[in-house]
Order: sequence, then structure tokens, then C-alpha cells
Amino acid sequence: MDFAFLILLAVAALKLATPLLLAATGELVVEKSGVLNLGIEGMMLIGALTAFFVGAAVDVESCQDYSDLLNMCLIGSNSLPLANYLVTVVVGGLAGAVLAALFGMLVLVFRSNQVATGLGLTILGLTLTNSLSSGTGDLSVGQVQHYLPASWAEAPVIGPFFTLDILVPFAFVMIFAVLFVLNRTRVGLIIRAVGENHDSAFTLGHNVQLVRFCCVLFGGFMAGVAGAYISMIQIGAPTWREGITAGAGWLALALILFGTWRPMRVLAGALLFGLALSLEIRLQVFSWLPGWVVSFLLPILPYLIPIIVLTLISADATMIRRNAPASLGKSFTPSS
Repeated sequence: MDFAFLILLAVAALKLATPLLLAATGELVVEKSGVLNLGIEGMMLIGALTAFFVGAAVDVESCQDYSDLLNMCLIGSNSLPLANYLVTVVVGGLAGAVLAALFGMLVLVFRSNQVATGLGLTILGLTLTNSLSSGTGDLSVGQVQHYLPASWAEAPVIGPFFTLDILVPFAFVMIFAVLFVLNRTRVGLIIRAVGENHDSAFTLGHNVQLVRFCCVLFGGFMAGVAGAYISMIQIGAPTWREGITAGAGWLALALILFGTWRPMRVLAGALLFGLALSLEIRLQVFSWLPGWVVSFLLPILPYLIPIIVLTLISADATMIRRNAPASLGKSFTPSS
């Protein structure tokens, strides 16, 4: 195990941690407002499939005007321009936000059970992507063009870090932005007030339902972006795969409990989970590992570590009660 291996391991960990961090950042804001959304996996799947469809169909540079863009110009090369890729990311995020809007309407307007609705959202996203992707066998997406000069990747030591996708630094920027907004701005104060005591926030004149709905939309957009990253970058395959998120939405949910609703702990947890996922892939190259380790232990390692960590955290109920929003999962009515 040499230094080059450690560098590649770190780069792989960052790549695999990015969708978890993106989705967890959105869910952190949602839960800070007092809403529990268990439908992250479904929103990520919808975002992933939508981004794949757009990436396979739209070529912004080949369109002459906006009317042509609406007619879905076909890509004619094996390379996806960066501008086109960013379009797929935004559209994937919007698809996740649409599904989140449905969740918001059900739990905030009709006051359905948040846990049951979130699980239903995941099932809806899974069934929709399975049915809609049945005709994607002839579709493919070209390799996304990189935004940095290729020569930078040849730099010693730090070169592999310049191969990271643009959404990797974006994920870090967003978690720090959420940290700043929640702790240093009036908007963050209102979000935290609504999550801690929605009755008091309503008494002070804040629109509880509107604040929560906006947070749910943000969470859905971030989950959709995370799904777009998985289908366009992380998997690296030109064709669609069913169940492409492979439980990443559930890991993102686990990150919130792991980080006890604190952004920096969520970031640390995402890096830990990303490291566990990258170890599963990288350690398979070592021939000295016993066969049972490669075939049995390594595949479950990325999920075993979160289970162990969450079990240890759950043992300290005081920490969870101290950091969890007091109104989390509770419906609000103005008369309550």
C-alpha cells in the first residue's frame, strides 16, 4: 500500500461521498424546519433518470435557438459538453423538487403521516424509474467534458484531485453555505424557530407551512442533483441501470442522525461513508486478502460501518434529544 494508493483512495472517497453530502445537505434543512422526509431515495432516482434522459437527448450547442432546444436536439458525439451537463444537473434537481412538492402538499396541506408518505414517495420513485426506463436500451450518454485543463491532472501528488467533477466542490460549498445560513442569518433563525417550536414561530408571525414547504423543495432539489451526479458521473456507464442509487438515499438519511443535525458532523459522516465505499472497491485488488473477505465482508463494509456508528450514537439518547428539532415530524395547525 503506497502513497499513490492513498491518494487514489482519497479521490475515490470524495467522489463517492458527493451524492451523499448533496442529499444530506438538503435533508438537513428539511429536518431543521421540522419535517421528516424519508423519500430521499425516490427523489434521487427520479433526478437520476431525468438527468439521464436529458443528457441523452439535448445538445445545447447544436441548437440554433430556444425553439430548437425545446425540440430536444440529438447529441451526435461521444462527448457531453459541460454546459449540457449542467443543464442535466439542474433539470434532475427540478425533477426531485417536483416529487418533493408532492410530498409537501400531502404532509403540509393534507397533514398525512410524514413517515408513511416519505416511504410511499420512495416506492413511487422506484416504480416510476423502473417503468419509464424500460425503453432506455437504445439511449446512451457521452463522456462529460472536464472543466479543468487536462494537463492539471498530470501534476504530482495533487493531480488526481483535478479530475474530480464540478459537483464535488459544489457539495462542499453547499454544506458550508447551509451552516452559514442556519447560524448567521435571519432566514436560518426562522427555519430553526419553526423546527423547534412551530406554535411559537406562528405566534411571532411566521408562515410555518410556507417555510417548511420551501425547505422541502430545497431538499428535493438537492436530492435530484445528487441523483443526477450518480447517473451522469459516479456510475460512469453510458447506459441506464435500474436501482442506480443503490441505497444512497438511505445512507444520506443516516448521515443526519450520524451528524446529530449539525452540518460539520454531517460532512464528516459523508467523508467516512465515502471512504468505506471506496475501500470496498480498492481493497479488492489485493490478492493477499482471503476469499471470504472479498466475497462477503467487503460488499457489506459500506453499510456495516454506518450501522455500527448509528448504534453507538443511538445509545446516547441525551445527545439526540438535545440536537434534534423539537417539532420534527409533527404536523402543524394554526389552532394547535
